[in-house]
Amino acid sequence: MALADVLRQMDINWLSESNHKISLEAFLEKWKSGEAILLDVRTEEEAQLVSLGSFGINIPLNQLPDRKSEIPTDKLVCTVCPGKIRAAIAYAFLVGEGFKNVKVLAASPSDIVDALKPGFVKKLRG
Repeated sequence: MALADVLRQMDINWLSESNHKISLEAFLEKWKSGEAILLDVRTEEEAQLVSLGSFGINIPLNQLPDRKSEIPTDKLVCTVCPGKIRAAIAYAFLVGEGFKNVKVLAASPSDIVDALKPGFVKKLRG
């Protein structure tokens, strides 16, 4: 699907639908089983403040076209950024580039940090 086709789908209905989004809990379960990776599209400076590296990779949005080969194609790719705007752009770009399994994480980096309290981490590791 071409990027133009993906963008045409991103109307007001797309914004309210959930088929292109994944909850933090669902992502973490898929990540725990090795089925998902987080694609953090924040700037390098933002990623240095709060690293999400154990969940995936940081490729700033402006570097995504040149670094897309670093993204695994055999896992669910969940895009994330603080306001979901860059995550949605990354989603559209990846789908337009032929990635078949992409979702926007319905959580911000700070939501991830909040969720990773000691009790949650213990439960996650099972």
